[in-house]
Amino acid sequence: MEYQKKFIIGMILIAGFVLIIGISSFYVQMQIDSGNVCGCLIPITLFIPFLGSVGLLIGTLVYYFFNPFHEENIDGNVFLSLFESDEMKVMKMLINSGGKASQARIVRETNLSKVKVFRILEKLSRKDVVSKESLGKTNNVTVNKKMMKCFR
Repeated sequence: MEYQKKFIIGMILIAGFVLIIGISSFYVQMQIDSGNVCGCLIPITLFIPFLGSVGLLIGTLVYYFFNPFHEENIDGNVFLSLFESDEMKVMKMLINSGGKASQARIVRETNLSKVKVFRILEKLSRKDVVSKESLGKTNNVTVNKKMMKCFR
């Protein structure tokens, strides 16, 4: 959807530039045909640099819309190496499960104690890496969306 909007804006910019060039060229041609070259609103000596400048502006805007600054894909293992070993186990498990899992599932799959997993999740929650949502006797744990982008 966003690409379509940028495409339409880019096409409008190009069409507007072509329209400006067409109208300006027609006006200058009419002035030349009437023998009134110096009577133009914009003198011929300034007309070409003016159109060149407008062309550069339009070209830059179109380039900006069609070539957005791409975020480099960052190797998620770099981020994982910043965590302690047990935190890394929990994060790997969460990432492999799509960024969501119950606290009970984390305990089962990481072979860590309930208390250890609870403390790790509290620490990660304080760092805004994960969020916990209470669900009965267990919690649903979700990895922060920005953090998940690093692992895709």
